[in-house]
Amino acid sequence: MDANLAGFVALAALILGLFAWLRQDIRALRGEMHGLRDEVNGRIDALRDEMSGRIDALRDGMGELRERVARIEGLLEAVFMRRDLTPLPDPPAPEPPGKSEAA
Repeated sequence: MDANLAGFVALAALILGLFAWLRQDIRALRGEMHGLRDEVNGRIDALRDEMSGRIDALRDGMGELRERVARIEGLLEAVFMRRDLTPLPDPPAPEPPGKSEAA
């Protein structure tokens, strides 16, 4: 019976040792996972900041383009309205056939 008890104690010690080893390994893996998660979150934040900067630059560029388009539209409207209101000048009268420029 002492042999059986010694075997059970040894088995219990082995199981406790394995569980302790597994806990330590799980803690190490958990630490690595937290580190990787923090690294990924940092990269995502950096990409988010970069994309926000690019989007802001695009918005600024689009705002400038809108202003330019509005200015061009205004100029075109002015040209067309002026053409409608101002009659075109008469073409120059043709010169008589016998007259030359050298004379």
